Amino acid sequence: MQKKNKIYVHSQNPGAVGGIDLLKFPLADQEKMRKSYQLSEDPFETHRDEYFVFALLTKGHVDFIIDMEEVTISEMSLMIVKPYQVHSLKNYDEKSEGYFITSAPFLIPNECNDIFQNLQIKEQIFKLSDFEDQDIIETASLLHRSFTAALLNRQQIINGLFLSLVYRIVNLAADATAKPKQKVLQAGAITLKFQKLITSYSILEPPSFFAEKLNITTSHLNDCVKKSTGYSVTYWLQDRIVMEAKRILYYTNNDVKVIAGNLGFEDHTYFSRLFKKVSGDTPLSFRNKFRE
Repeated sequence: MQKKNKIYVHSQNPGAVGGIDLLKFPLADQEKMRKSYQLSEDPFETHRDEYFVFALLTKGHVDFIIDMEEVTISEMSLMIVKPYQVHSLKNYDEKSEGYFITSAPFLIPNECNDIFQNLQIKEQIFKLSDFEDQDIIETASLLHRSFTAALLNRQQIINGLFLSLVYRIVNLAADATAKPKQKVLQAGAITLKFQKLITSYSILEPPSFFAEKLNITTSHLNDCVKKSTGYSVTYWLQDRIVMEAKRILYYTNNDVKVIAGNLGFEDHTYFSRLFKKVSGDTPLSFRNKFRE
């Protein structure tokens, strides 16, 4: 495998509807898909995504590498790829069929995100039972039809169907996390504990607050989190703040000053600067972009 100087981070397709995008396999024009990515980076090469990926396969097989571990999605299987996991396509059956659904992280409810984040790589693949086949595939099919149809309240319908799909997947993931786990590397275990400590009440706390809760030094916490995710403790705290702000901007008409205050910021201009630094958009431009 050719070594690269940089692992690109892919942003979501600009054609996504309110932070949700969907492709149906087989892809009619893979070259067109490649050209839609920035920096001429092949979407099938090693990369990270800023968003969640839910890949549902109804026919064929696809081999991936996720964080240096090989996994296979076979017929009637579903795979989750979490934001910023390093992954690539290794091999696939050209006759494979199914759905490739992506979601901006702020659309995933906190209780669902916590379950997804706690999954080990082998637990990110689910073999569907006959009952689950019907429910999940029918929901994905309805979601696809909603993307391709001219509907009144289209975005609201897509949001509702997507959340229904997410909660069905959460039921699968909850079963996986309930099973006995293999030993987790220390850095990964500390990172999971740190992520569980991030709540709406703690997001404005400094890294030292979380280190103290875990009885380790701030430096050791940052080393573990960076080793596991590629990003620092401060990055993930700011990411969680902005994710919560995105949800409020998306689902409400609250003024930016009100949102900043509700999140614990005394200075709404500092909040706006932080939001733009992390997301690349001002709060209002984000709201306008994700609303049809």
